[in-house]
Amino acid sequence: MLNQDFAALNMRFTLTTCIILLSLLEVPSMAQEFEVTSFNIRYGTPGDGENKWKSRRDRVMTIFKKYRDGIIATQEALPLQIDQILDEVSQLDVVFRSRTLEEKKGESNAVFYNKKTWKVVNDETFWFSDTPNEPATKSWGNTLPRIATIVVLEHKSSGKKLRLLNAHLDHRSDYSRERSVELILRKLMTEVEPMPTILLGDLNETPEGENIQRIKEYFTDTYSGDELEGCTYHNWNGGSHCDRIDYIFYQKSEGLSLNSFEIDRWKNKYFYPSDHYPIVANFSFN
Repeated sequence: MLNQDFAALNMRFTLTTCIILLSLLEVPSMAQEFEVTSFNIRYGTPGDGENKWKSRRDRVMTIFKKYRDGIIATQEALPLQIDQILDEVSQLDVVFRSRTLEEKKGESNAVFYNKKTWKVVNDETFWFSDTPNEPATKSWGNTLPRIATIVVLEHKSSGKKLRLLNAHLDHRSDYSRERSVELILRKLMTEVEPMPTILLGDLNETPEGENIQRIKEYFTDTYSGDELEGCTYHNWNGGSHCDRIDYIFYQKSEGLSLNSFEIDRWKNKYFYPSDHYPIVANFSFN
């Protein structure tokens, strides 16, 4: 009887040990998976009528609550919108710098992140101009000052770093987009510290454009579906056949794996959160 009791106890101990070891092996893998969203939230203007900020605010908040566990990179975000998002979604913090002369007075490429998961290592905003470090400058035919914001984030549980560049290119000048893309690539490809890198944003150019093809020389597009179904800029009309001008690119060789990609076409009744669909990529650190 004593031998039987000892054998049973030993079996329970072995089983418990195996469960603990398996759980320890699984945790790092799960902890290193994360979502990145790119979302042009459309600046607040009364000219949008039924789609003005006050009317669609709650719809935008639904998107932020849905993806609050990851990183949400926005375009066209105004300080008022940013403040309201932070008030509504307490899990998030933000990095932003307005494209105007004053730091927090105009549109920005705000990068929101879950503050329990990530911490900011450093950030930089530069202008698409001949003087990229000079605020509010514009060159190359830009109709407005255009910017990119780079954020380096550290994943708290794994200690791994991620470099993310959030860009909003000019909507009219192809020459501006060409020069802007070259500036982006120069910034990212000459960084001293190698780390997983994501390039995303509203690039105001469809996939066949020369500037998108130029980016693809160094980065991989997270969308691989039918181009007719890949639309992101629906101009408040919805549907799945429109221009794809929003992108999430990543470098395969820099410690990052893509798990999935989604265009979020959610709406509330007949109304959308923005004139752009949010796009979402799920990654894992290698």
